[in-house]
Amino acid sequence: MARKKARPKTKVKARKKAKPKTRARKAAAGKAWSRAEIQMLRTGYKKKPASQIAKELRRSLASVRGKISALKLTKGPARRAKPKTKAKARKKVKPKAKARRRRRR
Repeated sequence: MARKKARPKTKVKARKKAKPKTRARKAAAGKAWSRAEIQMLRTGYKKKPASQIAKELRRSLASVRGKISALKLTKGPARRAKPKTKAKARKKVKPKAKARRRRRR
């Protein structure tokens, strides 16, 4: 019987561990918001535009808009859902034949 040639032994590469799939937030790189600034933002947002508040607080417009979004502030009162009515006005349904003729033109 013929003998097989011995292969040179190679080192097995170590596999990298899989990183957990979590979304970690990056630390804020800008100036921290003080309680007084947040209070000014809350009170002034309903009456003033964000650009004016940004000038008063000496912050960028993007940072003010970001904080407004983070605090979930709104300009007006919360919208109410319209009450559902039982009787709805029905629209007249056109015959299918007429609709088909229109499509062909």
